[in-house]
Amino acid sequence: MTSTEPSHSPATPPAGRRGWIDWLVAVLWLGAIVAAAVQQGGTHQHNNFLIFRAASRHLIAGSDLYTLYPAEHADLYKYSPTFALLFTPFAFLPLLPSMLLWNALNAGALFVAIGMVLPRRAATVARAIVFLDMLGSLQNAQSNALVAALIIFTFAAYERHHTALGSLAAVGGTFIKAFPLAGVSFAIFHPRKVRVALAVAASTVLLFALPLLVTPLHTLIAQYESWRALSAADASIKRGYSVMQMLAYLLHGDWPNWPIQLVGVAILLAPVLFQRDRWHEWERRRLYLCSVLVFCVIFNHLAESPTFVVALAGVAIWFAALKRPSRWEWALFVSIVVLTILSSSDLMPDAIQRDFFDRYRFKTVPLIVLWIELQRRLWSARVPEARLS
Repeated sequence: MTSTEPSHSPATPPAGRRGWIDWLVAVLWLGAIVAAAVQQGGTHQHNNFLIFRAASRHLIAGSDLYTLYPAEHADLYKYSPTFALLFTPFAFLPLLPSMLLWNALNAGALFVAIGMVLPRRAATVARAIVFLDMLGSLQNAQSNALVAALIIFTFAAYERHHTALGSLAAVGGTFIKAFPLAGVSFAIFHPRKVRVALAVAASTVLLFALPLLVTPLHTLIAQYESWRALSAADASIKRGYSVMQMLAYLLHGDWPNWPIQLVGVAILLAPVLFQRDRWHEWERRRLYLCSVLVFCVIFNHLAESPTFVVALAGVAIWFAALKRPSRWEWALFVSIVVLTILSSSDLMPDAIQRDFFDRYRFKTVPLIVLWIELQRRLWSARVPEARLS
């Protein structure tokens, strides 16, 4: 089986009102980059950014990355030593320009990535849908918009048979947060899977060893051991905004996260593993991308509100690609807008947000329903017709 290029061709530049809408959305994204940096610098709500900056300095100094440094910031650093190294350019610039560039990288990467899997008009719709969650991620100085972009880049690169770039994007995302590893599953559609496996292995070795540029081998091994211990502790005690947490509420049970996550992986992969004769369908492959993006949040035991930009990128691509949404699709989309997107915004009263959506993790529910619907669509004989412009 040979994977084909995306079936749409680049749309011609829109005229009149459509062109203004494209520009308006682009200006909103640009404004979000600047506003988030100014807000963080003016209100000093940038603890995550301070953690990232300190980690780069600690890596170079040979200090343990995964211990508390209360004099520098609150909470722990939980990313890889490689991320600490790659963040170095942002660690030594003045704070405000550094935050501005970090926000630009996150938002810009996601803006471009969406355009790689959707035609122009649909991409504008998708960018508008994901805007609020993208802004929320920037306001928290998080890496989630970049992680979402790397997952989409992986898909787009494999679709275009850019094996090395796709594998590097997947492994690079995994060295930020573990769940972008799910992007390697896009290689299912790739005609040269051995080449993909070799590229993934080479990318892993390269990124694993990259901190050796600034730290000795024995120190790096100790850093990875500390990271492993911290990640294992989180995996055993945290459930986040996830399927695991919802099941714990409903069934009043206490069990490890990994069995449920393993079942989730099986459900995720089954529609494509057992339908090889449908791999040639571009809309079905893109639908699988949406499924992966949503999966990476609802089965993530560390998911929190800023993480939802990853799932909302999947929602946005799914809905924007629909040519004629049905009543059911509109109802599902509106429920996600109200119960997932707006539930964490200033439009939702604080009491409702705190005592209902945050307490019971209810904002996860519409995404779980969508993910089940995506699995149904992936098993169906016919995928809904997609937009061509």
